[in-house]
Amino acid sequence: MTGTFQLAISNLKRRRLRTLVTASGVAIAVAALYCIVSFQRGYQAGLKGELDRLGAHLLVVPKGCPYDAASIALHGASWPCYLKGAYLDMVRKTPNVAVGAPVLMNAVYDSRTGAQHVYCGVEPDIVRLKRTWKIEGSFPASENGLLVGAEAAKTNGWSIGQKVALPGIADKTGTVTGIIGPTQGADDLFVYLRLADAQRIFQRPGQLTHILVRLDDPEKVDGVARELRGCDAGLEMNVVPLAHLFHTIEDLVRSTRVLLGSVAVVALLAAGAGVSNTILMAVAERTREIGVMRSIGASRGDVCRLVWAETVALCVAGAAVGVVVAAAGSRGVEAWLRARLPFAPSGALVQPEAGVALVCLAGAILLGLAAGTLPAWRAARLSPVEAIRAGSAAGGNG
Repeated sequence: MTGTFQLAISNLKRRRLRTLVTASGVAIAVAALYCIVSFQRGYQAGLKGELDRLGAHLLVVPKGCPYDAASIALHGASWPCYLKGAYLDMVRKTPNVAVGAPVLMNAVYDSRTGAQHVYCGVEPDIVRLKRTWKIEGSFPASENGLLVGAEAAKTNGWSIGQKVALPGIADKTGTVTGIIGPTQGADDLFVYLRLADAQRIFQRPGQLTHILVRLDDPEKVDGVARELRGCDAGLEMNVVPLAHLFHTIEDLVRSTRVLLGSVAVVALLAAGAGVSNTILMAVAERTREIGVMRSIGASRGDVCRLVWAETVALCVAGAAVGVVVAAAGSRGVEAWLRARLPFAPSGALVQPEAGVALVCLAGAILLGLAAGTLPAWRAARLSPVEAIRAGSAAGGNG
């Protein structure tokens, strides 16, 4: 078998340019497939991770697009409209609501550094909701206390007990009372302060941007959502079940993935046709050689294995190049996708994985076997005597 592949590779080297062009077609198709599969896995994992870190089953926001609201709540930004603080009591009194955590979020731009800083005014019950938090220090218990994300503390050089100027907010200071351990999410960049302090600093008395709601029984999310939509404030707020939001966004992305997957399949079929055509041409050029092989004892099976070895080697080489190129260019693909998705997690969307690479290589082997079927059949059908005669005639005409 090793000798067969060595001979197959030697045959492919005879027409280097033709082999290179054909392998490039396979590489492009496999790179597209690799990116699509990696994106699917990365997007699902990233979205699920962000919603899990949010710690809520329901998101109560002002009227507007729920996707925009969820994106702002997860990634941090300034809100275009606000909820009345009085709505918080209605939410907390709703049956099966275990935690109703109010948030006033505001993003400010620091002209000195060109960076955006996200401030979240919260109450202590946020800790009951953010169960993955590991806090060094304590939640702010007095005025102007700060609970800082790990990355924000590192970037600004802050430590517990330090009095600091609030970036992007003139003449405002605070004291760091706690630092949140790394969460691998947007919380690492946020600065948390008491709700009353945030309402005072940003001049939003009695207002909230959103309410994070955790239920005592996640199975009752639909009933609680209906209850909140039917309350007195139901017309002035959106109640977004995050599990439904996850599935809705997944459906949107799945539709895009099906379209892109169809393009990748067409590209693979075109690449397979190109490989088949290349090997057919090689078989036609080596008619006399195949006849000599048959005449000295090579069986039809030996000829088939040789042709299949050529197609498989060609496809695997192209697939390997495609996987390497796709992995190297994953950040560029991710940036392109992120700019076009309605909702993009903050983590990596296209994650290179060994399992996906192995699937692509296995697919290339199957593609090579399928593309080599016709050329192998044509080569195996050649009669030794007629093949030598045809090859000699072709050489004489040349």
